[in-house]
Amino acid sequence: MIHSFYIYDRHCECIYSRDYVEGTINKNNDSDTSKLLFGILYSLKNIASKLGDSESFSNSMKSFATGGMRVHMMESATGLRFILVSGLEVDNLQGVLHELYTSHYLKWVVYNGLSPVEMKSQKIGGMFISETDKYLQAVSSSM
Repeated sequence: MIHSFYIYDRHCECIYSRDYVEGTINKNNDSDTSKLLFGILYSLKNIASKLGDSESFSNSMKSFATGGMRVHMMESATGLRFILVSGLEVDNLQGVLHELYTSHYLKWVVYNGLSPVEMKSQKIGGMFISETDKYLQAVSSSM
C-alpha cells in the first residue's frame, strides 16, 4: 500500500505532497514532515555515497525501511527527487517512480505551458493530481 508521495525540486523544497492515508494535497510542504523526510534522505544518500564508489551511479540509494514503512526514492538528472512512502511489504517501486516522472510529471507539468512547475495549491496541476492519483491507486490495489 502506498501511503504518500512527495516531489522535491533541486533547491530542496517540497513542491508537491500527497498523503493517501489522510487524503491531503500539498498540506505538508511547509511542515516539519517534508523537511525531516528530505533531511533523512539527504543524509542517507551522502552516507551511501561515502561508503561505496562515489562515481558509480548504481551505488545511489533507492530505498530504506524503518519499523513500519519503506521509503523509495528516484532522482532525475535535473535534480528533482520523487519519493514514495509505502508499507513494508512493498520491495521495489523504482519502475513506478520512473513512470510518475516520465509519463505524468513531464506530460502534465513540464510540457504543459500553462502549468507552473511549483504546485502550491490544489487548483494548480489539476490533471497531474488526478492522473497520479488514478495511477497510484491502481498500483496500490495491485500490491
